[in-house]
Amino acid sequence: MSRATFFLFFLTTAVSLLEIPFPGLSDTLALSPHRVQSAPWMFVSSIFVHVNLGHLAQNMVALLIFGTFLEKVIKPKKLLIMYFASGIAGNIAAFFFYPDALSLGASGAIMGLVGCLTVLRPKASVWFGAELPVLFFSALWVFTDLVGLFVPSDVGNAAHLGGFIMGIAFGRVWKKNFREEIEIRKRVRKALK
Repeated sequence: MSRATFFLFFLTTAVSLLEIPFPGLSDTLALSPHRVQSAPWMFVSSIFVHVNLGHLAQNMVALLIFGTFLEKVIKPKKLLIMYFASGIAGNIAAFFFYPDALSLGASGAIMGLVGCLTVLRPKASVWFGAELPVLFFSALWVFTDLVGLFVPSDVGNAAHLGGFIMGIAFGRVWKKNFREEIEIRKRVRKALK
């Protein structure tokens, strides 16, 4: 059971749906570079609000796909820590790259999940419209975000990349202590003796 993923899914959906009866909620919770010094919680709160229902749906589908997969590999507590750290890292990147724009959405945090999976399970396959190896999917998405940095749009490509980099960092740290990696190293040492 993917407890952490479902918790994040329901929390994000609930907060985003509150925007319907309270339309000013996203202005209060979204990351505003001009107000963040007096409201630093925006680095976290902006993860839970979305531009519209389509934006929410896209992010929640990605969260369910990558979150449930990653939660089978790491513990729920680690997933939550990495998700929030990646979301914050994505928002810090957005803060510097988009100094006059509001930033909102969970995609930076979700890209952290993708980055971590890229390190821990690069050859595993995920279904995202088609079955793709995690490494190929990651490379494709990162390439798209790198190109997107130079093409004006409403997409927070810098936030995606910031979250992805944070996820890779967590994956590299955890891979050293990953049970399967330890077993492989033991077998290799034993074979070399």
